[in-house]
Amino acid sequence: MALTFTSASGTAPWVLRAEQAPALRGGPSAATGRTPPAASSSDPSVLAAATGAFAAAAATAAATTARRRQRRCGQGRRAGAVGMRAAEASTLPQVDRDTTKDFRRKLQRSDQYFKFGKTQMESAMEELRNVSGSDLVTKLRTNGFRLTVGDVTFVLAESYGFCWGVERAVAMAYEARNFFPDKNIWVTNEIIHNPLVNENLTQMGMKFVEAMPDGSKDYSGVSKGDVVILPAFGASIDEMAFLKERDVQIVDTTCPWVSKVWTSVEKSKDKGHTSIIHGKIEHEETVATKSFAKKYLVLKNMDEAEWVAQYILGNGTREEFMDKFGGVMSEGFDPDVDLEKVGVANQTTMLKGETELVGKLFERVMIKKYGPQEIDNHFVSFNTICDATQERQDAMYKMFGAEYEAPGSALYTDLEGEQAGITLKSTKNQEKLSSKSMEDEIRGAAEASSDDAPQRVDLCMVVGGFNSSNTKQLLEIANQENVPGYHIDCAERMGRKGSANSIEFKPVSTAPADAMMDKGLEVKEGFLPEGKVTVGLTSGASTPDSVLGEVMKKILEIKGESV
Repeated sequence: MALTFTSASGTAPWVLRAEQAPALRGGPSAATGRTPPAASSSDPSVLAAATGAFAAAAATAAATTARRRQRRCGQGRRAGAVGMRAAEASTLPQVDRDTTKDFRRKLQRSDQYFKFGKTQMESAMEELRNVSGSDLVTKLRTNGFRLTVGDVTFVLAESYGFCWGVERAVAMAYEARNFFPDKNIWVTNEIIHNPLVNENLTQMGMKFVEAMPDGSKDYSGVSKGDVVILPAFGASIDEMAFLKERDVQIVDTTCPWVSKVWTSVEKSKDKGHTSIIHGKIEHEETVATKSFAKKYLVLKNMDEAEWVAQYILGNGTREEFMDKFGGVMSEGFDPDVDLEKVGVANQTTMLKGETELVGKLFERVMIKKYGPQEIDNHFVSFNTICDATQERQDAMYKMFGAEYEAPGSALYTDLEGEQAGITLKSTKNQEKLSSKSMEDEIRGAAEASSDDAPQRVDLCMVVGGFNSSNTKQLLEIANQENVPGYHIDCAERMGRKGSANSIEFKPVSTAPADAMMDKGLEVKEGFLPEGKVTVGLTSGASTPDSVLGEVMKKILEIKGESV
């Protein structure tokens, strides 16, 4: 028996077979030793019901494929996530910030916290690669990241697309539907920042918790016994407490590298240090991370970090500080007290070079104020950097024949000169979590890029969700290097709002929320020049290879070339 779900492109992103779904067979899973709910091979009615539910979802997906091909780009899923009723923010319990570590540990050890077995996860990851991959992208990758078809030469950035944490989260979400075929399944946020992946989950019968403009959420539809998936970005400790009280089954797809940041914040808190979080206050990951801190301050860039550093050194007034950072600090934050001891953590999608400099800057500041002999009492350094974002950006610069320039800080340079000979804690043990090594293991190591690969490309296609921060940063690099860049979320953006050789794209200046509703997009006619053309390709960390492959095929179609 095979049950097929049709993707937005008309292909099957996930095929469920009876031998892969213990929930349809009955008895415990060989991978987990647990008996799936409502499963009995001796009860034909149960099997028929499960099969019928899956078949109905597949039929619905197939019947709407043509319509969805026309609208799947944009028109975000949030518009109808909880039906026609007006969404209302749910009141969440407030977990004592001194007890977050114990609370999360107990939750993870409870029966509510579902764990997939190693064999089950390996199988799910392999299935996902089979359906999210692209033969064309694989050929491009194994050909030294360069492939010529007729007049079109594609040059692929050497680091691109799905990172390991994202791939793991999507595989777990798909496997949750296999394991809980008869359950209501909710996702507390977009599983990742990719509209097609999230839409596929909707076609599999999953629902998304509605989010309000202020970031609060409407959990009113979630009932006891439902299954709730925590996305790759994680969820706040208060959301976890709410789900525990609601008595749901929790499937936690949080990226392990995000969880490592939380552990670092807990250690900082245990030492009585304030967590300085390098991130964006509105980003789902930072929302989750700050919930584990008792005292925190979120800084989005070096300018803000330097301002705070200067304040610690006695420059600026308290009123100025509160006016500038009032919306990005913990309740009751007192800069004159809470900045005496600090630890630096980060949102994993921030630039590696900038996060490293933020950490070194605050260590230098504490050395200047308290002396090197007291640094252990005033500063704590953690290795919480995931290099996936930086790897993708470095690959973009390499494709353009340029190099990444790490950010600078005049204040840091001055302090470094004053403290010559002092070795920083934050420069020790700087071995990073290697995203690329994990990706090479999954995809297979690629051939080295061709020696004669072009140092410039005529244009660059940047593929990824319009609300993807790391994808936007890739587009900014193209703009910086004066290469025409087009940020699109799927191949259907080409030839949709004009001639066949037209493209509808998101400029850097358009807000993600607007772009996801098809607002603020621009159209470029004749974006592919006549004759020979070299097209640069890259994709954000939440973009499957299948989407990038569709973009390549569409370009070849426009140029009259066969695949």
